[in-house]
Amino acid sequence: MIKRIFSHLEEGILNLLITSMTFLVFIEVIARFFFNTGFLWIQELTLTLCAWFVLFGMSYGVKVGAHIGVDAFVVKLPKQARKIVALLAVTICIAYCVMFLKGSWDYLNKMYEIGIPMEDIDFPHQLFSNMDPDLVWETLRIDVEEPAVPLWISQSILIIGFGLLSFRFIELLVAILRNQKLGFTLADEAEESLHLADAVKEAIQQETSVTPTSHDTNKKMDVSSKSQNEKDDK
Repeated sequence: MIKRIFSHLEEGILNLLITSMTFLVFIEVIARFFFNTGFLWIQELTLTLCAWFVLFGMSYGVKVGAHIGVDAFVVKLPKQARKIVALLAVTICIAYCVMFLKGSWDYLNKMYEIGIPMEDIDFPHQLFSNMDPDLVWETLRIDVEEPAVPLWISQSILIIGFGLLSFRFIELLVAILRNQKLGFTLADEAEESLHLADAVKEAIQQETSVTPTSHDTNKKMDVSSKSQNEKDDK
């Protein structure tokens, strides 16, 4: 139950991010081409949302097998050898995530200490109007007079994204050890293209079988006309 809720939440966040990006880019294009103006905050927010979408979607790609990999050599190995190679690959991926988590933590910690804000995106002033300015600065690194969004908040997806990616790799490692999987689930573009071609072909055949051809239509019209003429002669 919890796993299903988390899965729906993950998909919902990704859908929200891509929808928000599309909407903001649409607004910016309309403003520039039709009104000769623009919004600086839209560009910065779109770039931030794009980073969140990519980094948040990494772990989802591992879960659904959307990442592309080269397995021409691995698939020819015996089952036990494939398992060993898969364990080695997942271990390397986990080590990669740990290194990036450490680097992300150090980077965000430095951003937090310095208190660097975003350039064009601010919090509403009313949000901190009744709060102690010193407390807000000490805890959130936000200036109450100019409440710009701190970079450590907007870029916190670095830790969130690589944390989720580490979780997916650990989950995959356990599944391989339990013989539930042989390795990574990878996207097969050739197979997907064949399935798409078959689906299009089937749809065309169904449409052709349902929609009468012009020859059949003309033939039916000729028969109908002939019958009507015979009735008139009688």
